[in-house]
Amino acid sequence: MVLGLDVGSSYTKGILFDGHVRNKIVLKTSFKPKLAVERAVNELRGYDRIVATGFGRDLVANADKTITEITAFAKGASHIEPSVRTIVDIGGQDSKIIKVKEERVDRFVMNDRCAAGTGNFIEKIAQALDLSLAEFGQLAVNADRAEIIDSLCVVMAETEILSLVAEGKRLEDIVAGVCEALVRRIDGIGSQIGIESPILFCGGGALNPGLIRAMKRIFGAVTIPEHPQFIGAIGAALSL
Repeated sequence: MVLGLDVGSSYTKGILFDGHVRNKIVLKTSFKPKLAVERAVNELRGYDRIVATGFGRDLVANADKTITEITAFAKGASHIEPSVRTIVDIGGQDSKIIKVKEERVDRFVMNDRCAAGTGNFIEKIAQALDLSLAEFGQLAVNADRAEIIDSLCVVMAETEILSLVAEGKRLEDIVAGVCEALVRRIDGIGSQIGIESPILFCGGGALNPGLIRAMKRIFGAVTIPEHPQFIGAIGAALSL
């Protein structure tokens, strides 16, 4: 039994894995990654070895092995969908587009310098609209059409949204437009390496039905894994 830990900037994800996910946990990393790691290690019991990945992987003092998150995502995604060619991971503070060839990393590009193209963009807009993330995602699914949101700067996007609200546009169509704006940003980032099908969509963003709908509208068929937040942790566990 392997404990796979993915210590991300927003959330720390842990799984007990023996070829299947036997138990799992998600904890806020916040500004206390060591505390999140300690809680995950203590609460997920029954493991024999630990493998860590993510930006905070070196904080897992008792890890038997550490690997980069890019390698972990390639391993985890290929285990779930062996034919995968592109992995799109939308996390809280960054996003990754990883090209995979024969289950190995071919090329990758990351967005970790700006909220645009990350879950943080959705969270900030949801807060501005006084919506929970669950409410935001459900509204987007119920949209008739997606309003065009040109700006991916949070402040400027809020201004655009206020204008749309003042014009009497449906809130459902506005939030769908926000989701599509984010996915267009992903498409733009991914154009540097070329996004090819089959595509696997993962990370916390893949828990948002509005983003799933936008991904399918822009890219066509997209695979959503059973445990989208845990692809890195699964890949870490598989690396032993």
